Amino acid sequence: MQKNYLKKLCLSAVMAALYFGLDFFSSYLSKLTGDTFKISFSALPVMIIAVICGPVWAMGTGLVGAFLGQLIGPYGLTATTLLWCMPAVVRAVSFGLLFILLKRSLKPSALSVSAVISSVLVTATNSIVMYLDALIYKYPIEIFEVTVIYRIIIGIISAVVFAFILH
Repeated sequence: MQKNYLKKLCLSAVMAALYFGLDFFSSYLSKLTGDTFKISFSALPVMIIAVICGPVWAMGTGLVGAFLGQLIGPYGLTATTLLWCMPAVVRAVSFGLLFILLKRSLKPSALSVSAVISSVLVTATNSIVMYLDALIYKYPIEIFEVTVIYRIIIGIISAVVFAFILH
């Protein structure tokens, strides 16, 4: 029991570091949208941990990876740091629970369904966090109304790509 726990802990720590690294090298489609679209592969470590260890371990991995990304990245520790960690937690829990609900199937169709649904939930969470961030820091929120459909489409496309990478 103790040995299995330590293996999961070590794997989660490595995946949290990988999450941070992949998030650090993400890119923004700023010319089109004003930094509201982020393209990153940082979700992959969370999804891998959800498959291997379950949603609770994936939640911890995503939380630590996202927190490090916020802390060490360009934003630092702010009033909304923990809010910006929520999308990673939502992805971990939703993907992990959907993976279990779909009988732990590694078929591309099952992984795609889990990835797409979790991606839509993450996009919704990101939109809510952006809105709250705008309210807290008093900057314009009109861009979110315009870009939400595009954000959902990009999220679904990236989720299907993640599902095929996982398979």
